[in-house]
This record gives sequence, C-alpha cells and structure tokens, in this order.
Amino acid sequence: MDNILTLAISLIYILNLFFIITIIFFERRKNSSTLIWITILSFTHIIGFILYIFFGLNLKKRRFTKKYYKKFIFNRKYFTKDAILDTTFHPQNNLIQLFNVKNHSYLRTKNHVKVYTDGKKLFNDLKESLESAKKYIHMEYFIFENDKIGTEIMDILVKKSKAGIEVKLLYDGMGCIKIPSKFYKQLEDAGGEVLNFFPPFFSRFGLRANYRTHRKVVLVDGEFGFLGGMNIGDEYLGDNKKIGYWRDTHIRIKGSAIISLQKEFFINLDFMRDNKTFFSKKKNYEKENIDDYLHFNKSSSGESDIQIVSSGPDYEEPYIKNGIFKMITKAEKSIYIQTPYLIPDTGVLEALKIATMSGVEVNIMIPNKPDHIFVYWATLSYIGDLVTLGAKCYTYNNGFMHSKVLIIDDEICTIGSTNMDIRSFLLNFEINAFIYDSKVAIELKEAFIKDIEDSTLITKTIYEKRGPLIKIRESVSRLLSPIM
Repeated sequence: MDNILTLAISLIYILNLFFIITIIFFERRKNSSTLIWITILSFTHIIGFILYIFFGLNLKKRRFTKKYYKKFIFNRKYFTKDAILDTTFHPQNNLIQLFNVKNHSYLRTKNHVKVYTDGKKLFNDLKESLESAKKYIHMEYFIFENDKIGTEIMDILVKKSKAGIEVKLLYDGMGCIKIPSKFYKQLEDAGGEVLNFFPPFFSRFGLRANYRTHRKVVLVDGEFGFLGGMNIGDEYLGDNKKIGYWRDTHIRIKGSAIISLQKEFFINLDFMRDNKTFFSKKKNYEKENIDDYLHFNKSSSGESDIQIVSSGPDYEEPYIKNGIFKMITKAEKSIYIQTPYLIPDTGVLEALKIATMSGVEVNIMIPNKPDHIFVYWATLSYIGDLVTLGAKCYTYNNGFMHSKVLIIDDEICTIGSTNMDIRSFLLNFEINAFIYDSKVAIELKEAFIKDIEDSTLITKTIYEKRGPLIKIRESVSRLLSPIM
C-alpha cells in the first residue's frame, strides 16, 4: 500500500513538472497567471495538481478557431448580409471598427430593443415568442434547469418539435451538469436536435471548468432574438429563498441584428457537431442551407444601431473585453457598471482608475450576497481600489445582482452574458450586444438609479474600517483571481 502511495505521489510530481514546463514554454498566458500556477504546482503538489486539472488546462486556440469558421469564413455574405459596411459617417465609428476588423461583427441599424430587468416579464414574453414559432426555434444556454419554468419551456419545445417546427437546443455540459440527461432527451425523442456543449469527462464529475458556453440566446423565425444575463430556471424569477430577488438584465431584439445572432449560433452548433467525444455518440446531421436563416422581419424596425459581438477561445483577441476597455477610455461624463463579479485585468482596471481620476463619474454596482465566495472577496478588493480614488460603488441588497451592463455618457451601452472578470474576458464563450442608442442607454441608467434605492454606498470610510480577517481574505482571493 505504501509503495502504491509513493508511486502515485511521484507520478503527480512528474506531471506537475510537465505542467510547469508546458506553461512556461508552450502556453502564452499572462505573466501573473503563469507565476501563480508555477507557485501552486511547485509547492502544493497534490492540491496544485487537482486545481490545475480543474481550472488550469489550457486548450489550444487553434483547435477552436479554424474549425469554427470552416463553413462561414469563405463566404463573406454570411457576415455582411443587410449590414452597414461603411460606418465613417457614424459618431461611434472608432468603436464600431474595433469589432469589424476580425470579429466580423458588422453594424446593423433600425433595430427595436426591449429591455427586461425582471425575470417574470422576460419569461412571459419568451414563452409567447416560442408559442408563436412557425419555422424554427434555436436556443443556446449555460443553464437550462428542470424546475417549474424550465419544464414549462421544455414542454413548449417538445410540442413545437412534434408539430414539425425545427427546434435546436445547445446547453452547456458544466452549467447543466446536475440536470438528468433524460430531461433533454425528451426533446430529442420529439425530433429536436439537442447538443451538450463541451461535456465533462464524467457525468457528475466535471474536469472542464474552462471554455464554457456562458451565452443565453434564443432565436425564433427571424422575428425575435433574446440575449442577456438570464438563464432558464426558477431562481431568475426571484423564487430562490436563499438568494431572494434576482436582479438581472436581458433584451429582446427585433430587426437586422438577429442575423448576427443567428450566425453565432450556427458557428457554435457546427463546432459541437464536429467535436463529439467518445462519451457521447456522434450523429450525422443534415447540413442546413444557411441562406434560409439569414433573414429578419423588416417591418419590425426601430431606432437602435447594434453590433452583436462574440468572444472566447474561437477568437485570437478578446473582443468583448476590448470593447469594454474602449468604451471606458472614451467616456467623458459618466460610466455605469452592473456586474456580479468585478475582477478586471490590468488594462480594464487602469482604465477605470484613470477615468475616475479624470473626473468621469464612475458608478459600479455589485451584489451584497456572494454566490462564489473567493470571487466575491476578490471583487471587494478591486472595489476598494476604485472607492479610494473617488468612484461610487454600491452593494445591491434586495437579493442578488446578476446584471451585466455597461453604459457610458448616456449614449452607448453593452448588455449580454459577459461578467466583468477574467474568466468571461478570456476563457468562456460569451456574447454581447453593443447598442448605439441614447434611449436604450438612458433606460438602463434609470434602472441603475432605481436600484440605488435598494443598495448601500461603499464609502472610503466604510471600506477602511473592515477588519483584519476581511483584509486577509481579500488579499488571498485577489492573488488567486487571475486563475479563478
């Protein structure tokens, strides 16, 4: 028994050394992340090995990038159909061009945007839209629960699929790891296509914490496109007794931006079709004529100019993070941020600091209740940096703040699945709408101001009074934040 234990420990030492060599010579991580992983693997051995297996394994971007675009990249019409290609006339041309270059996120005009800050209103409209489907329903979710609201929506999908409507569902393997597979299989049995995005190696023991699809997207007939922060589950209705009211932000789009959403959905769908593992059966799918889906209801026009921007391992650059950085640096009057987690990289943090010191009114709102304790303490440490410089930072007390919104100068806003943290910036598959419409920006700002009524302002005095134990928790969590 002792010999087996010694052999196992020796093997872990060898693997840790292999991981360290790989990190130093073959992976191009940020210096802070590299040094933290080397330290953990060198001095904690078994614990470090376990942590690295769960959170450190770094897949090559090339595995994602070229396969993702094999169908799309050679046919430019899939990116440019009904898009505005020359945006030199637009007052936000510099930001627009940031996404145009390689992200193929072209500007689309005359969209109508409906904002949801309450789950009940969102799910009422979502169910109504699904019921109205006559051609197809496409959905991609990080979490799709088998609770009351999840069952109601699944029942609609099953019914529609049996009626001959095309239904495709892409759900995340880790986000839905606790959900029995038979819950999704009922849709497959009804004729729908169901894919588990990047499933864990074992059904209840996940070894793939990174590279998750964190998106929440619904497309119906080219009529409606939904995206934002709300997954499918009862807690998003505010029915969670532990957390209380769930404060989130979601949008429904009607207009040409739906084409961009549709393109991103098919890219992820095709990727998972081609990357089935031996833990799940690979099936032969009938290839769609993408032209049949590149349409929208032109009578549903509005006033919002929109770019749908995706980010993740499928891109060489973190485009959503770059867009957020660009928005912060171009702000002249005000910045409003709502996020459940504030763990920015050095660039975004410095941009927020410089904006604050330059006289820009910086307002940030985070939850008062943590759902990931280490992430929460790290968030508070970064909040402290900004409060010290004069930013207005609030903790939301009426439940859980899960909204992911950035508004600058009452002119531009971004809404989507992206948290203000390194995991969303670099590791997960995310999607955001960058909206150039003062009406939508002001509506979101007014929602922020209303939330202040249920929030506590973290003043410099309050922050400096925190006890030594809290300071230790913040310091340790901040140190580990680049690898969380």
